[in-house]
Amino acid sequence: MVQPWSPAEVGALTFDEVYREHAARVYRFCLSQLRNPTEAEDVAAEVFVSALAAYDRTRPSPEDVQPWLLRIARNEIIDRERHRRRWSTLFGKFFADQGETDHGVNVEAEVVIRDELRHVLAVLERLSPRDRELVGLRLAADLPFAEIGRVTGMTEHAATVATRRALQRLRDHLGGRS
Repeated sequence: MVQPWSPAEVGALTFDEVYREHAARVYRFCLSQLRNPTEAEDVAAEVFVSALAAYDRTRPSPEDVQPWLLRIARNEIIDRERHRRRWSTLFGKFFADQGETDHGVNVEAEVVIRDELRHVLAVLERLSPRDRELVGLRLAADLPFAEIGRVTGMTEHAATVATRRALQRLRDHLGGRS
């Protein structure tokens, strides 16, 4: 009789351990791509729901878990953007753009922080989707170049070069602020 798979037998992590170890990094990556904390939380949650459903079947090794989770996140973000584009086109035909109201903050420090955050988000918006993804994987998810390559399907060298160039473009944009 075949015994059920046991994480201890193959040196794998339990899913609880995977979640505890990687949840913050997955969330930060989602936030860096979506630039909306609520939406990033939703996507990160969906990533872990999908990962849980596939975990026993996939059985990633401990060193493969992080790239695997970030690939799931990347695909979920791509799917969400496709869905958003479809809906915005549909809603654009039926509803007028009503803009957002900005509720002022009285605390000077929060105003400065929010201004800086708006600037950084605006700069990220000017980057290409590929550059945003690479910057997010490097800065928000804190991945080394080898793992960025594994997530994006590039060689480590290609990931290193592409990420460094993306970071330089980000620095160039940020340096142009008065």
